[in-house]
Amino acid sequence: MKKISALIFPLLLALPVMASCASSEVVDTDPENIVVRFVPSNQATQDPAMLLKLSGIETLLETMIPGHTFDLDITTDYEALTEAMVSGQVHVGFLTSQQYAYVTVEEPNKVEVLLSSVRNAYAAQIDAEGNEITDKATILANVNAATYNGELHETAKVTSYYSMLIVKQDSTIQSVADLEGKTVATGSPSSGSGYVYPAVLLNQNGLSFTTETPGTDQVQNVQISGGHQAQIMAMVNGQTDAAFAFLDARSGTTAFDAYNAVEGQNIYRDLRVVDISNGIYNDTISAVTSLSAELKAAIQTAFMEIIETEFGLQAMSIYNHTGYKVATDADYDGEREVYIFKRDNL
Repeated sequence: MKKISALIFPLLLALPVMASCASSEVVDTDPENIVVRFVPSNQATQDPAMLLKLSGIETLLETMIPGHTFDLDITTDYEALTEAMVSGQVHVGFLTSQQYAYVTVEEPNKVEVLLSSVRNAYAAQIDAEGNEITDKATILANVNAATYNGELHETAKVTSYYSMLIVKQDSTIQSVADLEGKTVATGSPSSGSGYVYPAVLLNQNGLSFTTETPGTDQVQNVQISGGHQAQIMAMVNGQTDAAFAFLDARSGTTAFDAYNAVEGQNIYRDLRVVDISNGIYNDTISAVTSLSAELKAAIQTAFMEIIETEFGLQAMSIYNHTGYKVATDADYDGEREVYIFKRDNL
């Protein structure tokens, strides 16, 4: 993957400062060729320009970390990436938070997180001083305010997001406990914010999902295809009593245009967020533990600087990454808790 479009070379020539500040001497025990693999999201595998973008990132990495070549590609599936990292065939992987949780639980000391991806924060998540709000009650008050419209904050970025339980404004459901005996729209069992984190939230409140008629301490989940917006609309249309979706699936989409076009209807005013899950950490850039500390630090710096370029931001936007922050393993303690719950209960 070394054939680079002529359009990329001017960009590379324009980055001497970035290249010099990220350069790092690495020890001889590190492999000369560093294998980097991305997860196969639908966007990535369907984008005909993705391989060219990866090729451009290869060249940037080789400029910024001299003495090494880089081999970037997309894996066939999620499991293939974790297995390849455990066996040492892949040195750096763009693991989801649950992939990272899986590999650190089931194969400890084989992989460590380097960076967490960040995304633009919702204004409702940021206080007047520009700090991220972590208090659930405050977030709920903000997203249920009469003026809330799902807008993003101008500058703030966050490393996690939430699953929300959402109902119609006039619903009698005031808490997660009130879901007992009710129906709720969810995503597939593999969906983090559409099913897994909701299942954990139910468990924390003494409830569990069932696909049958719900009994004591049960909630009937109705799996809705078509994504989080479809889950919300299933509830709006009366198919279920409530819905789980990511916070906030109502924003940045045309899915609710027809609903909002009806006089007197507003998807924000007509619905109410009852509760939110614990924070769901964003995707990682992780490395095998056998790489030297020097090389890991150089990789961290390189990706943080690459995504600050127009080309890098465009390439990584296919995964909705708008930046990276240095991460620690402890950041993903909550993800491991969720993984273990899913492994043992779902």
